[in-house]
Amino acid sequence: MFKSKKRDNVILAIALIVVVVFVCTMVDIYLGIGTLIGGAAVFFGWPVLKELYVPFEGAKEETLSFLDTAVLQENFQIPHNLPIPYAVLDIRGHILMYNEKFAEVFTEIEDAKPIVEKLLKNSGGGKKILIPFGDKSFDAALDHCDIIEENGAIGTVLTMTLVDVTERQQLSVCLAEQQTVVGMIFLDNYEEVVDNLDESRWPILSALIDRKLNQLAQDLDGVIRKLEKDRYFFLLKKGMLMQLKEKKFDILNDIREISVGDHIPVTVSMGIGIGGNSLDEAMQNAKAAIDLALGRGGDQVVVKEGESFLFYGGKSGEMGRNARIRARVKADALWELMGESSGILVMGHKNGDLDSMGACLGICAIARAMDKRCNIVMDEVGVGIRRLWDKMMTNGGHLNLTMKTAEALKTMDAKTLVIVVDTHRKSMVESPQVLEAAKRIVLFDHHRKSADAIDQAVLVYHEAYASSTAELITEMIQHIGKKVKLTSVEADALLAGITVDTKNFCVKTGAITFEAAGFLRRNGADSIRVRLLFQNDMDAYKAKASTVKDAELFMGNIAISVCPANVENSTLTAAQAADELMNVTGVKASFVCCKVGDTVYISARSFGDINVQRIMERLGGGGHLTVSGAQLQNVTTEEAKEAIRHAIEEYLKEEA
Repeated sequence: MFKSKKRDNVILAIALIVVVVFVCTMVDIYLGIGTLIGGAAVFFGWPVLKELYVPFEGAKEETLSFLDTAVLQENFQIPHNLPIPYAVLDIRGHILMYNEKFAEVFTEIEDAKPIVEKLLKNSGGGKKILIPFGDKSFDAALDHCDIIEENGAIGTVLTMTLVDVTERQQLSVCLAEQQTVVGMIFLDNYEEVVDNLDESRWPILSALIDRKLNQLAQDLDGVIRKLEKDRYFFLLKKGMLMQLKEKKFDILNDIREISVGDHIPVTVSMGIGIGGNSLDEAMQNAKAAIDLALGRGGDQVVVKEGESFLFYGGKSGEMGRNARIRARVKADALWELMGESSGILVMGHKNGDLDSMGACLGICAIARAMDKRCNIVMDEVGVGIRRLWDKMMTNGGHLNLTMKTAEALKTMDAKTLVIVVDTHRKSMVESPQVLEAAKRIVLFDHHRKSADAIDQAVLVYHEAYASSTAELITEMIQHIGKKVKLTSVEADALLAGITVDTKNFCVKTGAITFEAAGFLRRNGADSIRVRLLFQNDMDAYKAKASTVKDAELFMGNIAISVCPANVENSTLTAAQAADELMNVTGVKASFVCCKVGDTVYISARSFGDINVQRIMERLGGGGHLTVSGAQLQNVTTEEAKEAIRHAIEEYLKEEA
């Protein structure tokens, strides 16, 4: 067809030249000869010029000729017996031809457009992509195909193939749902409950708890076994786990509502492990999950699959336990580890506060009693401890106590003991380099456990029920005994740490908290000197008042505000403003931002109805049920407020 058209065009051109030459000759012989020579030059020279100077346009025209469906059908035939859906598309993704199988899948060709667009973005060279469509699943792929015309011109089209893999996907889902998951259940406060319950009611309480858990296992087609009076082990299918997730693990509420008399509610922690390769991996994940659940205060479920964690519950405050025996064991172990070390380095978290600094000074006091070298790793003095730092510098015994990271690394050897206080997260320590270089690590913390916890410590004293890390270190000093002599600065720092984290003994205080404060008071701490460490100048006080005044209510009961950054110790001012906002009637939670350098610090507070720890964890922070915080890098305060709103919405949606 293309050859005949070209031949007709040549004949027409020759005839036209003959006519023009004849007319010109009749007018003038020389004009006719010139016209003949010019016509011959154009006739024989044009193909050469076209080849040299406009190859792209010619190729484009020849290629585009293949985009015509009629031309394509003449040069390309789809096999009628092809058993899979098949289509031919132009290079822009327009469907030109398709077989009957393709038409059966897409009764309206327009329905195939979204799939084609997805394939154009992600597929090429025959790469398969799983595409769901309706109630079926397909392995779809696009590939390039060159078509050669009779005259040698080459055109490019796309071929689209679909392979029905619905049955394979259903089997894959079925196998995944049949996977066995391992779970461990721990009754958080069983000892405390039975201590306050008549002995004759103990069997009734135990039977009611057993019945609830056995009924849960029966409903989920699983098995459960009681290992001890307060510990259980269960197995179930992964598909059934989805039912528990959809119900937000309401078994926590069912157990909490059990009552056999006048006693505190029973709370449950549950750790569930999903192992992709083996039951042993699932068991290890379950152990890590239950440890994390207990470390976060109990009354919650943690699901661990691979490196990811899911959290449910956690609405109750941390359960205080009688930890005197455990504290004595930890104190003996700490004394032994410090005695075996060649040197001791202690550090808190970035932008340290009075609790972390007080705990560091308490460790230094223990080391001094052992005549061991001990230094605090600190690259810069945070605004939250500036007044305590000034007080330390006026005290001769603390002048050379701190050192920077580079200097600390030079002093380290295989026997150096690194003690981390007031944080358990790798990303939050003052010096990640020192932590990484350490061969032996000891950890003291009171925050609810996070997923990125330091896991290579040889000694861990992590109690979420404790008011502060300063309280835990004071316990260590009490159990070690008269060998440790505190200076007035060290005693004040420890008491200040307890005071700041308990909001003047109003939050998270227990009997041990007051005993620790009494011990520090007997050893030289002074409440007036401690209060002076919290004093603000007039600018800071005005900034706090301005922050409260400018607060906005989000969802009617959540206060969000921004603290001015042009004041000294703005992070402390923001925290105080967050506390003040909780005194406003109807406010259930408060969030206050302040920007220092490139970092926006967020202080979060609540009365427990809203778990601010889980909200702050969504922003990379953490803390406690009622007191938490986070740090956002390279954002504005408005962007931080928007991030807070989004995190609150996600939390409330999950809780609904």
